Amino acid sequence: MAHDEVNTTPVEPGAERPGKVLFVVGSDQLITHGIPDSGVVIGRAPECDLVLDHRAFSRRHAVLRRVPALTVQDLGSTNGIRINGRVQRGGDPVPLAPGESFHIGPFSFLVVDAQAAEPSTDRTGRDRLLVEDPTVTGVSPLVVEVAKSGINVLVQGETGVGKEVLASSLHQLSGRTGPLLSINCATLSESLLESELFGHEKGAFTGAVGVKAGLLEAAEGGTVFLDEVGEMPLSLQAKLLRAVEAREVRRLGSTRSIPVDVRIIAATNRDLAEESAAGRFRPDLFFRLDGVSLRIPPLRERKHAIGPLALTFIDEVARRIGRTDLRATPELLVALASHDWPGNVRELKAVIERAVLLARGAQLGSRHLAFASDPKARPAPVAAAPSAAATVASVPAVSEVPEFLDAEQRADRARVIAALEECAGNQTRAAKRLGIARTTLVNKLALYRIPRPRT
Repeated sequence: MAHDEVNTTPVEPGAERPGKVLFVVGSDQLITHGIPDSGVVIGRAPECDLVLDHRAFSRRHAVLRRVPALTVQDLGSTNGIRINGRVQRGGDPVPLAPGESFHIGPFSFLVVDAQAAEPSTDRTGRDRLLVEDPTVTGVSPLVVEVAKSGINVLVQGETGVGKEVLASSLHQLSGRTGPLLSINCATLSESLLESELFGHEKGAFTGAVGVKAGLLEAAEGGTVFLDEVGEMPLSLQAKLLRAVEAREVRRLGSTRSIPVDVRIIAATNRDLAEESAAGRFRPDLFFRLDGVSLRIPPLRERKHAIGPLALTFIDEVARRIGRTDLRATPELLVALASHDWPGNVRELKAVIERAVLLARGAQLGSRHLAFASDPKARPAPVAAAPSAAATVASVPAVSEVPEFLDAEQRADRARVIAALEECAGNQTRAAKRLGIARTTLVNKLALYRIPRPRT
C-alpha cells in the first residue's frame, strides 16, 4: 500500500482525489475521520469538525488540510501540536511528510489511505487494533499503514503471544533502512540495562575498558524493540523519555549528546495505563510510547488459529529432522484446540516440537502430546478416529464442522468437500482441482476434521 503523498497538482473539477482518512489514537480511543478539501478543524468546541473533549485541547486547536498540500496548522492553542519532537504554537501551516504523524496531548494523528481505515460493520475501533496474525503477511492494511508511519507503537499481550514477531513485521513493513535491535528490559540489572541502551565511554565504570555505542545509537535509521518495557526502573524511564523527546542520547561518562533517528516499538504484558496511575510507570513516557497500541489476543481467544499454526510448526520441525512423511491426525488437532495454552504460541511450538520427536510412525496423534500445564487443565479425551469401515470408497462421511474454525476456514472446508465429491474421493485429483499440493490437501482434511477417503 502506498504512503500518503503530498499532492500539489490541481485537480479537475468533478475529479475525485485519492481517499485519505485521519486516524486518531489516544486515551483508549480509536477514531477515523474523513478529510475533505476544506480541511478538518480539531478542538473541544462543538462547532469543530472533529470534537475531542479532552483537557489537552483548546476550543479550536488545529486545522488539518490536504489542499494544495497535506499540512497541519496550530490555531493559537495553549498546548500546541508536537511534530518530530518539537512543539508548534501558531504560525504558518507545517507540511506533513508521507506517513508523518503529529500529536496533541495523549492523542496521535496519522493520515492513512481510506481503504486501510475503512471500518467494518461489525468491528469496534478497539477490535480493529487487535492483531490476530502478527506475521508480515497476516497483519491488516491498517497495521501496514501504522508500520509505514514514524509513530511509536506499544504492543500489548500475554507472554508468548508473538509480540517480538509483530515488532519484526512492523520493522520490515516500515521501509526503515537501519537495523532492528531488541532488548528485554526484565532480564538485565539497572546499570547493565542503562549501558546497553545508551552506551558508555572508556572508564565510565569499573570494567568499561573501551567505548561502546548503545542500542539507541547503534540502531540509527532503524528500530529499537523494548520488550517488557513495563519492568524498566523509573530512573531509566526518565532518561529514555529525554532520549525519545529530544532524539538524542548521551553515553555513560560523556558530556556530549549524540543525535539519533530511531523508531521505538515497546512491548509489555502489563497494563501501562494502570501502572502509570499507580506511580510505577511514568505517564509522560507512556504517552510517548503509546503512539498506537496494538494488542495480540491470547491463543485461547483465537482457537481458529491453533490448527494452522500447529501444521506450520509440524512441517518446520519435520523438515528439520528429515521426517517429511509425518502427518497430523484429526485427534491431534482436536486435542490442541481443547487446550487453554497459558503459554500461548510459544507453548504450542514447544508442545509440537516434543510431539514430533516422540512420534515413531507416520501418524502424529494426541498420544504424542505432553502439556506443561496443570494436568487438570488438559483437554478431555477425544473420540477415536473414524475407522476404515466408517468411510466409503469414494466420498467420506463428513463430520460436524469444528466450532474453532473461523468463517474463511469454514468456506475453505466446504470447497474441499465439494472437490472431493466431484472427484469421487480421489485426493490427487481433488488437490489438482483446488490448485494445491496433495500433502496440503491431506493437512486440510486433518485440520477440518474431514475423514480421508479410502480409494
